[in-house]
Amino acid sequence: MAPSIRWASARVGGTLNFLLEHLKALSGRLAIRLTGEKAPTAELIALALSHANCGQDLASSDCWLSLKAGFIIPVDDVRDLLPPLALKERDEDENESRPDLIYVSTPPRKGLLFQFIEVKYRRHLRTARSLQGLQDIGEQVESLRKRWDEWYCDENICSSFRAIRRGQLASVLRFYAYKAQRHYLPKDQYDTVTSEIDRMIEKGGDYSFAGMQQADRGWVFCPEYAGRSPLEISLPGWSTRIFLFGPARLPDFDSGRESMEGLPERAEPRTTGDSAPQRLEAVEPEPGLEPVERAPVVQEYSPPEETPTLRENTGDAVGGPPAHCLGTDVLTGAEVRWQLTVNGNPHLLVAGLPGMGKTTCLLNLCKQMVVAGIRPIVFSYHQDIDAKLQRLVDSVRFIDFRGWGFNPLQVMDRDARMSYLDVAGALRDIFIAIFPELGDIQGERISRAIKDSFTEEGWDDPNAVLANLQEPAFKRFVQILRDDPKPDKGLRALLARLEELADYGFFDLGESLESLWACEQPIVIRIHTTQNDNLQKAFASLVFYGLYKEMFRRGIQDRITHAVVFDEAHRAAGLKLIPTMAKECRKYGISLVVASQEAKDFNISLFSAIANYLVLRLTEADAKALIRNVASSQQERVLIDKIKQMDRFKALYFCEGKNRPSLVSLLP
Repeated sequence: MAPSIRWASARVGGTLNFLLEHLKALSGRLAIRLTGEKAPTAELIALALSHANCGQDLASSDCWLSLKAGFIIPVDDVRDLLPPLALKERDEDENESRPDLIYVSTPPRKGLLFQFIEVKYRRHLRTARSLQGLQDIGEQVESLRKRWDEWYCDENICSSFRAIRRGQLASVLRFYAYKAQRHYLPKDQYDTVTSEIDRMIEKGGDYSFAGMQQADRGWVFCPEYAGRSPLEISLPGWSTRIFLFGPARLPDFDSGRESMEGLPERAEPRTTGDSAPQRLEAVEPEPGLEPVERAPVVQEYSPPEETPTLRENTGDAVGGPPAHCLGTDVLTGAEVRWQLTVNGNPHLLVAGLPGMGKTTCLLNLCKQMVVAGIRPIVFSYHQDIDAKLQRLVDSVRFIDFRGWGFNPLQVMDRDARMSYLDVAGALRDIFIAIFPELGDIQGERISRAIKDSFTEEGWDDPNAVLANLQEPAFKRFVQILRDDPKPDKGLRALLARLEELADYGFFDLGESLESLWACEQPIVIRIHTTQNDNLQKAFASLVFYGLYKEMFRRGIQDRITHAVVFDEAHRAAGLKLIPTMAKECRKYGISLVVASQEAKDFNISLFSAIANYLVLRLTEADAKALIRNVASSQQERVLIDKIKQMDRFKALYFCEGKNRPSLVSLLP
């Protein structure tokens, strides 16, 4: 048997034993049902996990009821003790009129206390917080609470009847107390409980049961909830407190998450204490969305006031790969993180209309990157991001089109004699993309002029030592085109375009030719410093091309060291290198972040190279173009409608490892 299969089998076996032990401690009948062919497995798992959580140290928990202070009775095992339904209620389903568990304890000097508990299983977080579902839980618990008090405590009932009923109750309580003592109840607490049961019989009609406000509970188990602490989801003022919990108590919970290498880790919800649950308001589910397997969650939620520091939000603070916080999950309040690791997909596409929060999101990410030791290189098409980023980090290096920090004609592969021809071809394609009105003949003239500039430096000499050769100046090929003694109409049109760039000093090189990858500061490529559209495209294209070429010189990296960030990337959608960069840069330690207003303008191959999407409000056309590439056809209509109605600073987050998007409230 393969090691991975043996490991998986051991994990499954350990989980089954764990569940069976807790069901057996709760009820042998439930443990037998778990092994049956038609057992309601999900509900039994919820009951077993509820019992397991109650067995923890619960000094500061408002949710769980300690097994060191009392014991649990399964209601289905003691139906003879349950007060009968009223005549008008007997036509209803009896199962809907009673909860699952009764917790019996003895508060000091107060008598026996009975707390009623309903346990539910919900596959999806959306249905777990359905207002109707929460109301049903409250009605089940309150129905039995009311009938129990009338049956065993009403002084208007004949004392003989009450004595008989309490005698039956005492017999059952002793049985389950003894069973609990064999499994989990401490001996001294067992003695206290049995003494109190005896006192109930001795006192007869003078005995009073203990009472307390909001004693009853509703526990909703949802496997999609990843928090370690339970989350209160009942409305304020309800007599039954209802909590949401997940599979954190399963023995393989941590190992299962650690084994998913490269997948984003889901964070725990923030709490105000070590294990005290936080409160979320119940929200009515929207009609028509529940049947959709991966329908997005769209409830409103105000995250806690405490905002974690950046070092708390990055994986480096705890020795793992950086995991940058995008915001909080609207449903659970947990931090939603985008993980940057070379073992997974570290690229992110942010799409949204102006004013929806794209720039704010990018600034938060850049600040977290700097804290985590990752250097952002930002292509800025708007000056707002420049000034704000300067205020967030210690220092920023700005690159303008006046004087290049590198030579676009640089040859990276000095071992290949014809590598300069590749440079000529790449520059030709870039200029054709900048000036799409130019034809193939004009493109070939650019390529030939660049080849001639290399020939002047001896690159065509078969006896030359390539390591000793120098690249020509970037502006040399323009001079060669100017020197043509017989310029035709096509060449004159080409020169007119190139002269427009030359007037801005586009072909001049700066004094420093330091690689942008070697800079220790965050870098902002200020595309917006000119309003000339052709110059903006040329500037962005050449800088990006230079980064792409020098990327290979860096070699393979074992972690993400840089992030190339495109703000207003729809203005750079024509850069053919963007999809290529997205497919190749991960192994060189580079993440690509693309923020855009218009997703439909990007090449389809870009979507196949990016696995993480943060989608704010979009127009219908852009929503369709994006969702078609990130979601199944069954979800398209629902998700498109949600994206069109998205609130400001809210977004749907799609990532690898999750089968449906999270609704995120972005960091401020």
